Amino acid sequence: MKPLIVVCTDFSPCSEVAIERAAEIAGRDGARVFLIHTYEPTKATAFGGPSVGQGDREAWDESSMQRLREARHRYFGDLADTDVQYDAIPSSHPSIEICRIAKETKASLIIVGSHGRTGVLRRLLGSVAEATVRHAPCSVFVVREPAEPDA
Repeated sequence: MKPLIVVCTDFSPCSEVAIERAAEIAGRDGARVFLIHTYEPTKATAFGGPSVGQGDREAWDESSMQRLREARHRYFGDLADTDVQYDAIPSSHPSIEICRIAKETKASLIIVGSHGRTGVLRRLLGSVAEATVRHAPCSVFVVREPAEPDA
């Protein structure tokens, strides 16, 4: 059976780089890919998404699925032989959900982006990447946010 890569996105520029890396590895190694968007419903306004209230949940889910379909086409469209599945999953603890999915699917690798937040901001927001590394059932490839070009 082909290896499986679980790649996570929050639709930020950093996670776009993570998806690019997953496409490179899948194309090179013939791996399958499970592209997931885990999000905390109370924090789901990040990166242009709608606010998630009781009435907004369906709109958020559909918007997320549409963005995942677009990412699948953009990054994996040229890889006709690559099996790419995707899903949007609400969770109050995205890293726990990522690790659960990796364990259940027997993933060989998780690819996740890191925004590189430090100090107070990191304590307030937490670090999905760090928690995923600590609890993952397989190797984790952490992709850093692209550096700003020098002016």
